[in-house]
Amino acid sequence: MRVEFTVNGAAVAADDVWPGESLLYVLRERLGLPGSKNACEQGECGSCTVCLDDVTVCACLVAAGQAAGRRVRTVEGLAAPGPAGARAGARRPVPGSRVRAPSGSPPCSGPSLRRGRCSAGSARPACWCRPTT
Repeated sequence: MRVEFTVNGAAVAADDVWPGESLLYVLRERLGLPGSKNACEQGECGSCTVCLDDVTVCACLVAAGQAAGRRVRTVEGLAAPGPAGARAGARRPVPGSRVRAPSGSPPCSGPSLRRGRCSAGSARPACWCRPTT
């Protein structure tokens, strides 16, 4: 089947999608957006987190067909300018730097902290999905 939806503000279409194919697979393999990762395949780790119509979801658990006609924002969309990207004037992260909460609170800590960096999916702010108006 053909699935048409919007990714990071751009209309896209994926052809020959089989009914059980995940949104994660379509994003990574068919659309070339590798930012969402496939780690646990159970929706536990958060490394595949995307926003589907302004709601945070695990792309590994969403069938691609469920995205038809909807808006998807991936981690790539956070860095891109424009309505699907990060808020205007927001600071950009420095590669290899510690992840900080939007309020400027201390870096991630606890079991997710590995050598000063958060493990995959440990920083999943709800603000990803807020409309950027």
